[in-house]
Amino acid sequence: MADLGRLSGRRGRAVINGRLAAQGVATVVTLAFLYAAVLLWEQKHYFEEETPVHDIDIPIIARSPLIFHSNSYRHNQSEKCSRDVSPILFDEWRQSKEVICTSNEVSIEQLKLGRWEYKPTITVFKNIILNHLFDDVNKTNGSCEAFASKSLKNDADITTMNGPVFRVQLFAAGNAYEGFHGVLNIAMVMATLNITNPQLVYMVSKGEMESNTRFPNIVEMLTAFSSLKPIIVELPSSWRLTDNGTAVLNTDQPMITLPYMVDFPFQGTSIMVTKTDGALRGRGIDHHCKSEIFRGATDFIRTNLGIGDDSMDTPDSSTIQVLWSSRGPYCCRREGTIYTPTRAIDNEQKLVEAVQTSLGSHYNITTVDFGVNMTTIDSVKSAFKSDIIVGVHGAGLVWSAFMKQHSGLVEMFGGNRGRVNRHYHNIASLADIHYRSLMLDRGKGENLSWNEESVDQIVRKIQSINLKEEPSANEP
Repeated sequence: MADLGRLSGRRGRAVINGRLAAQGVATVVTLAFLYAAVLLWEQKHYFEEETPVHDIDIPIIARSPLIFHSNSYRHNQSEKCSRDVSPILFDEWRQSKEVICTSNEVSIEQLKLGRWEYKPTITVFKNIILNHLFDDVNKTNGSCEAFASKSLKNDADITTMNGPVFRVQLFAAGNAYEGFHGVLNIAMVMATLNITNPQLVYMVSKGEMESNTRFPNIVEMLTAFSSLKPIIVELPSSWRLTDNGTAVLNTDQPMITLPYMVDFPFQGTSIMVTKTDGALRGRGIDHHCKSEIFRGATDFIRTNLGIGDDSMDTPDSSTIQVLWSSRGPYCCRREGTIYTPTRAIDNEQKLVEAVQTSLGSHYNITTVDFGVNMTTIDSVKSAFKSDIIVGVHGAGLVWSAFMKQHSGLVEMFGGNRGRVNRHYHNIASLADIHYRSLMLDRGKGENLSWNEESVDQIVRKIQSINLKEEPSANEP
């Protein structure tokens, strides 16, 4: 499947030599036909049940493999950093595997990352039967025997979901930063379990699809992980996850056989914010660890969204491209309402113009608002093709994770967010990009203000970033 996938990708296209033998042509045509047939089968074989399962119209593209950088950082940073943010972490997670139970072909296994805050746990279920994709499965010692002993009617309506199924929930997905924890965790679980092309089942709370204006962007992000469209399942209003599971199999209802299903409900934390017994100390404390895991995951997502190096369309490579992340008012968190974020900058456009004038023609500033009508692909591409991102502390700065190595981020604090918030400093460290910060004064209401000194500060911070040098731990 992976080899066939490459035939349809950008890198898999080739110019067919006119002297290509007829047999070779027939082989290529046959493989292309088989690949199309496999994709069609995968897209049609969804399980339909009483709970809404929503089909999302999203283009399928060939997926690149999840590969971590060969130029390992672990050789030029502390042992604590290497242990916390390099692929060594996957080995540690795999070695923690505990078999909860087995019975005939049924098994439940758990892998627990004990050094991380909250001890994130992956649960792998093999050959279980559910009535609903959202069923909360019992994870106690007797569970496997209970599953194996179920006597199924010969006329039972049973659907088998082949391949690995990942049940995904995202914490505070309406916030791009908070939702990104769960996105990174999908990549980490895939790498830990050596899984490619999983069927993602995105479980959402009742009403979330209508109330969350970012919902299409979230689904677009999930398409990076598989050539199979995500299955969207809306949870009943009374649904909640428990330690021991509450679902009881009813053989009078339609049933789903799941040869391999994975749960990982630790979506409020990730490598971006976790605390460990080593170098990572949470979102409030700086670290200076460069991560193959982090860059591998973001490069994987970016590439699979169709954004490669050949998408760079900067007209003049000698001009440094600065992306200004704005926090202006936008519509609509509630239907028909204009939302004004806190920490918006008074007269922001004039500030941008003043900074551009001071920087001169060697720099080109483009303003975007990641909170307004930008798709996931647009956001990732904008960040990737920029050299430096400048913006006030807020969720929009999470897109800096997709910048090229040795790019730069300038974060402006003020109002209700001070420098004690180290979210984006630590993302910059993981992504191996330069980081600078400064303070703006409080303006009208919850807005921020600026003056000539502010312009000078911003300009100095931007000019201090040398894109040809590796970032250092000390911020100028």
